[in-house]
Parts: sequence; C-alpha cells; structure tokens
Amino acid sequence: MKKNCLAAVLFLALLFTGCQPADPAVTIALLGDLMIGRGTDPKPDSLKILAPALSTSDLVLANLESPLVSGPPVLGSTYNLCASSSRANLLAAWGFDLLSIANNHQYDCSPKGPAATRAALESVGITAIGPGMDPVRWVVHGLPLAFLAFDDVSSALDENSAIQQIRAEQASGALVIVSVHWGMEYQGGASDRQKSLAQQFANAGAVLVWGHHPHVLQPIEWIGTARGKALILFSLGNALFDQVGLSDTRRSALVVVSLNARGVTRARAVPFVIDVVESRLRVPDAETSNQIQQIIHIP
Repeated sequence: MKKNCLAAVLFLALLFTGCQPADPAVTIALLGDLMIGRGTDPKPDSLKILAPALSTSDLVLANLESPLVSGPPVLGSTYNLCASSSRANLLAAWGFDLLSIANNHQYDCSPKGPAATRAALESVGITAIGPGMDPVRWVVHGLPLAFLAFDDVSSALDENSAIQQIRAEQASGALVIVSVHWGMEYQGGASDRQKSLAQQFANAGAVLVWGHHPHVLQPIEWIGTARGKALILFSLGNALFDQVGLSDTRRSALVVVSLNARGVTRARAVPFVIDVVESRLRVPDAETSNQIQQIIHIP
C-alpha cells in the first residue's frame, strides 16, 4: 500500500513539475531536385550555408536527379544527368540520410541505373527511396516513419497501388511521408493533377507529401482530412543544379518540418540561391529572401 502511495506521489510530482516524458518529435530537412552531374562541379562546401539547419535535423532528404555509375554511361541524351559513383561521398559529407531516386532521370546512365545508384548510396550510409512501391521504414526517437517515393513523370502513376500502399503503412501505425516526382516544369503553381493526387495521398493517410520536378518553387498547402491535416510541399525547386535559363530555377528553399505522433506540427523555410558558375549555394539578399518566402508561403 505504501509503495502504491509513493508511486502516485511521484507521478503527481512529475506531472506538476513539468518533468513528464516529452512527446517524441522528429525534424526532417527537405530539399528539391539535386543534380551533381552534367554542368555542376560540386564541392565539399557547396551546401555550406545550409549546414546549421542540416546538422540539427534528424533526417535530411532530397530528390537525386543524377544516377550514380562507375564508368561511362551506356545510354545518353542532351538531358543525361549522370554522375560518377565516387560523388556519393559528397552526398554523405553534406549530411543526406535518404534520397529519392524515383524520377524521370533514373535510367539516364543505363538500365541498371537505379540499382547502381542504390548500391553507391548504401556504400556511404545513405538510403535510397524508390523506385517502386516498396517503403523505407525507420524509427526515429520512438516514432515509426514510412517513406514512399512515386514517379508520375516517366509514366502515369498507378494511383490505386500508391493509395493502397499509403493506407497499409498508415494502418501499421507509421507516419507516412510521400516523395512524388510530378507536375510540369517551370510552373509556379500546382497543376490539377498534383492537387488531385495530393488530396488522395492525404486521404489515404500521408501526413507529409514532398514534391519535385518543376525545378521552381510552388506554394505550400495544408490539406484537411478526416484524420487531421497533411502538409503538401508541391515543389521545392532546385537544391543544386546547372540551369541558367530562368532566374526562378536558381531561387529555392530548404524546408524543415517537425513531426510528432499526430503528424506535422510546424514547418519553416530557409531561402537560398544557386550560384551556377561556382556550383554552390549562396545566402540571398533581403529582397530575394522575402520573394522566396512569399512564393513558398508556408501557412
């Protein structure tokens, strides 16, 4: 009896002194299209300005547009974005944990591009997401996370299969994060197709949808569902690229998202500009930073 009383007293003391266990939380840093081949000359300090945000996040993700291969590519085109497998070391040094490889450049180097890229990433401790419907499951700070990567650009996505996979992961108790390559290049707003897929993904149980392919920023939205709200990052533009035609392809942002067991709790943007000549990111001036914040418009 005395032990039970003592336990109750200790519980109340913890409750009223604010010492009860904290709600588990995870921070994820997200970037858009990352290209380290063709006209880029990436260096160890290319992403230096983002280091404070990357180093303090639990996970760092991007969409890798450059298949990583050893030797010359088997296939080629004017849009060949291949990079040497040795550049996987740079990706690890920059702090990436997971990279989506489900995109329209996955076969630029060879039919074995995805497998070769996955192997190169795994050799430096980075996990590839996609292509296909297989999830990547991680537990971070006690929170189960399921990552899925879909490509709606190379060919139309099998919506039913994608939705069923999201539902299955959500039913298992995981927070579902969906990477999706979609939309139209250089469009400043989400297409009807993007909006439709986003709503379906959210309804199926995704708490965060992270998009790429347009190469420019698109406004962020919250989508309401029966379970709550899902955060939709329609396009995070370019992370590092050699595109020079449009200034919007060189103005971008890192988005840091916080999640707990109920889903996304907050998001913040870190604006940057891409110095194409030097293949590095720069801190934007105040006016450009404000423009980037207004474009992405985190509600």
